[in-house]
Amino acid sequence: MRFLIEDFVAPKDAQQFINFFSKNSHLCHDTREEHTNRNLQYVDIKDPSIRKLLDYYAHKTIFFIDHYFKTKSFLWQPMRLCRWKKGEHMNMHTDRQDSDNMDFSSVTYLNDDYRGGELCFENESFKMKALSSIIFESGGQNSHRVETILKGRRYTIPSWYKKCS
Repeated sequence: MRFLIEDFVAPKDAQQFINFFSKNSHLCHDTREEHTNRNLQYVDIKDPSIRKLLDYYAHKTIFFIDHYFKTKSFLWQPMRLCRWKKGEHMNMHTDRQDSDNMDFSSVTYLNDDYRGGELCFENESFKMKALSSIIFESGGQNSHRVETILKGRRYTIPSWYKKCS
């Protein structure tokens, strides 16, 4: 199951995230080489207003996960801001790997003024609207990829959640 939530992010908050990323892209890093220049990790975000907004949207996502999947959940890993540039893509993958124990994934879209970058599952493709979010189970039933960005930059907030024991 996948759930799309439109108007998930306030326009002023989305712009604040994008502006913050643009001014702080020099802080990008990741343990995976393909994400090194793409991810701005929560730990590197020192601005308390941006952290507060990320925390707010994590709690909002938990509310929707708990409602749609009839469970109780919590944030599995700190949120991050993500920027995809022209030419970038991600091959088909499953979020939950053998060593992971997350149960749910979410991608929140801050903008839609780019070409390409569709989120593709085995049998569905989404060109997500700005300010929307998609939540889904992290396992093999939701293998997905990101099509190549053809023009512009795609800003998202990917996040992962775990069921409470």
